[in-house]
Amino acid sequence: MAQLGMVLYHGIDNGPELKTYGRIAEDLGYDSLWVTERYFHEETFSLLGFLAAATERLRLGVGVVNPYTRHPALLAMGAVTLDRISGGRIMLGLGRSERFVIQDRMGIPYTRPRGTLEAAVTHMRALLAGERIDTASAKADDIFHLQNVGLALQPIQNPLPIYLAAIGPKALQLAGRVADGVVLNAYVPTAYVRYAVGEIRAAAQAAGRDPNAVDISCMLVVRLADDPSGMWISLKERLVRLLAEAYVGEILLEQGGFDPGILPLLRQRAAEQGEAAAVDLISDAMVEAFFLIGPADRCRDRIAEYQEAGVDQALLLPRLHDYQRVAEALRP
Repeated sequence: MAQLGMVLYHGIDNGPELKTYGRIAEDLGYDSLWVTERYFHEETFSLLGFLAAATERLRLGVGVVNPYTRHPALLAMGAVTLDRISGGRIMLGLGRSERFVIQDRMGIPYTRPRGTLEAAVTHMRALLAGERIDTASAKADDIFHLQNVGLALQPIQNPLPIYLAAIGPKALQLAGRVADGVVLNAYVPTAYVRYAVGEIRAAAQAAGRDPNAVDISCMLVVRLADDPSGMWISLKERLVRLLAEAYVGEILLEQGGFDPGILPLLRQRAAEQGEAAAVDLISDAMVEAFFLIGPADRCRDRIAEYQEAGVDQALLLPRLHDYQRVAEALRP
């Protein structure tokens, strides 16, 4: 059954404010509330611990953390702790992050990202299942080193659901093979969603899993407005930033039904003159495809389009100052 969740943007000032956001989502009947991690802003696990105490029914999602800044043993400790204090309501989202943040800004070696993610899932599954790990007896090239490591406590959920963030085919296939769910990128057209769902389901089936057991979640960036015309330029600039990323632009445009031929010029202009110089390459149709924008009825229709494309959990991501208005207007 299709579910609807909310996502918290960064910029939370205090505990009472955070509690209010949790209560709004729970009282309005949303199925889940997800917290993103943006480095050098609020720390995700701290927020979720607070939300676990401030809510009773709402499922709580981490969207997403990575195994570079948090070792898999530490991630397992955090996940099991959150699961126990929340009464079994945690969904743990993992991703690869990016070299710019992990290595260039923090000095942590960023090696073998997909292999690192897969190894982290393998070790966390074992730890959360009550197993002890000793990689000294495993293959010599194991990415993580754990010597006789086991958790002293176990989660309420069995298994505790692990979601993987994925964009490209290899990451989508990895998620289909090993994850309980997938967190699709926050800016994706429905045509891309259909492609991604196909990759995930096929990989799950090839791995001998039930392809329909992998939960497909997708963050949808919401701009609720009766007249959104004043937002077009800023949203086009945001798309320029997104599409300027190597490989991301190609996969989203190709699988989203748009011409990737704009990318060389877009990237050149953005690099030399700034994002505003490339907005004329972003069509209005692209803005409509990558965002939920417009009045409430239009946004609800777009949510239905994503659900029809294969999204099991539509996760609404408004700006923080618009959180309550969006939650009330688009409530389940």
